[in-house]
Amino acid sequence: MKRFLVVFLTFCFSISAKAQIMQIPDQWMKDSMPLLIQKAKEVLSHAYMAQKLLGTTDTIPGWQGYPVKLYEYETGNDLYSGKPKTGKVYLLDPSSEKLAMWVATACWEVKGNRDTAYTYSLLKWIDNQSNAQFPVKGVVYEDQYTKDFQEPYVFKDGVTVYIKDTTMWPKDKTCTPEQLDFYLRVTNDDLKPQTGQYARISSTTREDYKASGGSEDVGSKDDRKQKWMEVVRELYKKAWNSDRNELIIMWAKNHLE
Repeated sequence: MKRFLVVFLTFCFSISAKAQIMQIPDQWMKDSMPLLIQKAKEVLSHAYMAQKLLGTTDTIPGWQGYPVKLYEYETGNDLYSGKPKTGKVYLLDPSSEKLAMWVATACWEVKGNRDTAYTYSLLKWIDNQSNAQFPVKGVVYEDQYTKDFQEPYVFKDGVTVYIKDTTMWPKDKTCTPEQLDFYLRVTNDDLKPQTGQYARISSTTREDYKASGGSEDVGSKDDRKQKWMEVVRELYKKAWNSDRNELIIMWAKNHLE
């Protein structure tokens, strides 16, 4: 009985200590959070796909109950065509308040510090990687390799995916209306076995996930299993109604300096 009591009290102390570590001081929330929210708002102002809102739905398979927004957007003028390209995508982007809290919590848990050296650095990383845009499904145009060359990337559950049917992929890198609509209803059966490496919104990798204690068999950078999509989806859904975004925390544990 005595041994049980010791174990129980040790467990309670561990939980209490963890809660204290995770709790951001009230004074900091009052004094510093408003400025961090403003910085997060600046990041979200770069969310170039959030242009023409076509509707909001909470019935997308796997995302039931979450307010996913469908957007149509235009890129800047393409380097080769000289014209903008049109995209369509379902997004579940955080508010500036939610993004700021995710960042503050990650820095507090990982560094034990909410100094702007950490929070602004993490926000800048997220801005550079995704502008805090989380594509649930659809096409994302980016010019990441050649400036102003708008290349399409299909996303599902916050991860780049690859279409099996070659007829549904634009050889000229400009998606047709039929292709755009197909990407909005794509299922795992329409995809090649491998997915991209990086999870939105902080480009968390499978290696970050495993190094942080993740136990699901998501593969590796050389064996990029579809299971990664499911893990990313469930972690992001968990974050949506929380002050913690584990995908951001996982990245911060392995990279935030």
